[in-house]
Amino acid sequence: MLQALQKKIRPRQATKSLSMRGRGWTILVGVFFCVIVIITSDMSIRGDEEITAFSVQRARVMAVENDRLSPDPQVEGLYIGRQTIDIELLSGEHRGQQVRIENTLSRFFNHMAEDTMTLLVAIVTDVDGSIVHVDVFGHARDGFIIGFIGLFFLVLILVARKKGFYSVLSLIFTLVTVVFFMIPAILNGSSPVLYAVITAVLTAIFSILMISDYSLKSVAAIGGTMIGVIIAGGISMMAGSIANISGMQMSHAEEVLFQSGAIPVQIPQLLFAGIIIASLGAVIDVGMSIASAVFEIKEVNQTMKLKDLYKSGMNIGRDIVGTMSNTLILAFAGSSITVLIIIVSYRLPYMRLINLDILAVEVIQGVSASIGLVLAVPITAILAAMLATENKVSSFMKNKMKMIVK
Repeated sequence: MLQALQKKIRPRQATKSLSMRGRGWTILVGVFFCVIVIITSDMSIRGDEEITAFSVQRARVMAVENDRLSPDPQVEGLYIGRQTIDIELLSGEHRGQQVRIENTLSRFFNHMAEDTMTLLVAIVTDVDGSIVHVDVFGHARDGFIIGFIGLFFLVLILVARKKGFYSVLSLIFTLVTVVFFMIPAILNGSSPVLYAVITAVLTAIFSILMISDYSLKSVAAIGGTMIGVIIAGGISMMAGSIANISGMQMSHAEEVLFQSGAIPVQIPQLLFAGIIIASLGAVIDVGMSIASAVFEIKEVNQTMKLKDLYKSGMNIGRDIVGTMSNTLILAFAGSSITVLIIIVSYRLPYMRLINLDILAVEVIQGVSASIGLVLAVPITAILAAMLATENKVSSFMKNKMKMIVK
């Protein structure tokens, strides 16, 4: 009995050791990749160069006069009018200098100042460097944003422990890949869809290898995720072509063209690239869930064959698909809630409503991502079933993975 127990423990210890080595290599490669893309990316993405006619600096509010403000009659809690405020500049060439300025508050540009508050101000200077004009640019939120993200990371690590730490690394890798790899490539005129697919593949591989064990289960999840995301992108491109969607129907499309200048940013592909990235998280979730379930079933019942494992994976996948499809549709709807309100408020007749460009974009986004999500279930199930059973493919993959981490 003791020998039988030792036989069960040794493979698990070997698998754990393989997983730790594999995860270590993954972290090392991920850090190297992040450093390279940050160093080689366009410097303007990091905000090191000021391309406007004014500079934006931090300032502390020293005193406020609100006697010319009145409550907005339509928007609760909003005040419109003018403030006279005294500020002290906290950064830039004029740091420490105090300035009195007029702060105009309108309904759509409303940055109300309060005592001791930190604001961002736009400073226009003369050729000799002296201040010509100062305006309130906005509220300084950088400290809050960094702290809020830090709070999320802290909660994630406290609740999920080691897995939470790996999740944080995965999120950082995803952020760096999108901001410093995909976006600079798009701004340089490269294909948004191509770089969205590359970004999705890199993110899926790193995220799954971080969160899951370095095993055949992860291979199945990665395969299902990549194929599901590519399907979502392909279907969205096909649907956009049939529905005559140029991409200019997206919000801020004209602004992107204006900012890119002479660089030919491929606007029509931006919509489809966005769908690939937006659906990635949900597809990773589904792929990992199906692969984990199939391998867990195989662990409990070693006698199960490929067909039975596939059926079990599909049964579990059918339960997951319903809720995850709702998640994607609601995510797209929630991000476009103001657009939906405007559409409904116009009370358009059916013929005009169903043919709106904006509505077509929203439908293509939600449906394409959901189709990719749904099709990821059978793909992941069959891959997981094949790799969970003893065959030439699973044996080949096991040997390759051992070679990689040694």
